[in-house]
Amino acid sequence: MPLAVALLCHPLGTLTALVATIVAALYAAQSPRFLPAFTAVSAGLLTVLAFLQVSPSAAGLAWLFVGVALLHAEFFWPTFGVAGLLGLGTAAWGSCLLLGALAPVPRGVVALLAALMLLAAVARTMRLRTLPP
Repeated sequence: MPLAVALLCHPLGTLTALVATIVAALYAAQSPRFLPAFTAVSAGLLTVLAFLQVSPSAAGLAWLFVGVALLHAEFFWPTFGVAGLLGLGTAAWGSCLLLGALAPVPRGVVALLAALMLLAAVARTMRLRTLPP
């Protein structure tokens, strides 16, 4: 197995590719340029390659996307931080489910870092939305 595929097949590589896909897709949705869209498609193809090698947890994917939706809801409606905290929690839980092969402590740390990365990406894309053209 080539080194690049071996890195993608590891749970950390798969989660990294998935988070990169989500972040790039969020940014590409707000930017009319070619490079963000190309990055999102490239990261998506790498994620599909990783998921073809090692099937992901369906529940982990669902919780991760629910977390991203809740993080978006925090910026669209006045939830006073409730949707943001729930979004961070569900994104971290989904990441934990996707990282099932790791030991508990590193899994929790990496899942929390992935959730914080998603929060930063959502906050950045919402900021791009409010900037004048």
